[in-house]
Amino acid sequence: MNGWVYAYYLLLVTCFILSLFNLQYREVKILSVLLAASIITEVIVEVIGTEGLGFFIVYHFFVVLEYSLITIILRSGIRDYRWRLLMGVSIFVFGMVSLFYSFVLEGWRAFPGINITIESFLVICWCLLSFFSITPDSEASIFRHPVFWLTLAFFIYFAASVSVNAFYNLLLENDTTRARHFFRVLNSLSNYLLYIMLIKGVVCFRSNRISL
Repeated sequence: MNGWVYAYYLLLVTCFILSLFNLQYREVKILSVLLAASIITEVIVEVIGTEGLGFFIVYHFFVVLEYSLITIILRSGIRDYRWRLLMGVSIFVFGMVSLFYSFVLEGWRAFPGINITIESFLVICWCLLSFFSITPDSEASIFRHPVFWLTLAFFIYFAASVSVNAFYNLLLENDTTRARHFFRVLNSLSNYLLYIMLIKGVVCFRSNRISL
């Protein structure tokens, strides 16, 4: 395990612990479930091991759970009923399509690149919708708005990772060592930004409450 991974785990655990002190907020409560699922997933992968690519099955299930929880978080900031309904329906549709593709068409031993690409596209769309739906309750800067930071975190993460995730299987076939190194570096950097911004968002929930 190298420094990239240690730093990623440290940020992930820090963000999870911080979220536990702010469970009175619905968005943070759902986020804590997502973070807990992320930690459990990483532990399972470490136990299974990354040899033979058998660990990919864990990610096939995690993608569905991740999309569902992120969509619920972003949906909480949307006031238009039609968009909220569409986002809710997309959770069930994506879940069924993703699992069908994973276990019937592609196979669970393959990296779920297509699944993640579709997930990323949908989340990016919901993030854009969320950005336009943010209405600060006061004249305070938007940079103090917690939903802004949560949305920005998901937007940057999926925008950065979708490129390598979409072509990871192809890279694996041509040069496994280089593919894994490239994936590790880019995925680590996007994860750093993700958790730093999520931490900022959680802190904003707390600071906004204190300032009221």
